[in-house]
Amino acid sequence: MNSKDVRRLFAVSTMAMFIFGASAVHAQVVLPPLIIDTDGDGVQDADDQCPLSDLSTTVLINGVNTGITNTAANPSGCTFADLVEEMIDTCLEDAKNHGQFVSCVSHETNILKRAKTITGKQKGKIQNIVAKMR
Repeated sequence: MNSKDVRRLFAVSTMAMFIFGASAVHAQVVLPPLIIDTDGDGVQDADDQCPLSDLSTTVLINGVNTGITNTAANPSGCTFADLVEEMIDTCLEDAKNHGQFVSCVSHETNILKRAKTITGKQKGKIQNIVAKMR
């Protein structure tokens, strides 16, 4: 490369750095945003509606293993176990007695069965467990 080509390359490089705001001395490093996922469910805490997801392999109700596979977190960050726990808690809060609690869970599991979220056998297992709760 002759000296004329070197000067032209230098001039073009300098012009490009001036136009695009970059320089060899003041290059900026942009770090990716920090993503925090406390419960490790794959949904960052800022978007997670269940920030402390139950990541057990099966759904437990009142310490009893239902044998129902706990599915991974949905886009809102909740596992199936989280949703079942919320259902149980809501039914417990709303019921005035044990019969109303069992009826509430029966109603909610009927909805899950119709939506094909759970099978009839799984629905029966959940209802059997909550019927024995005191």
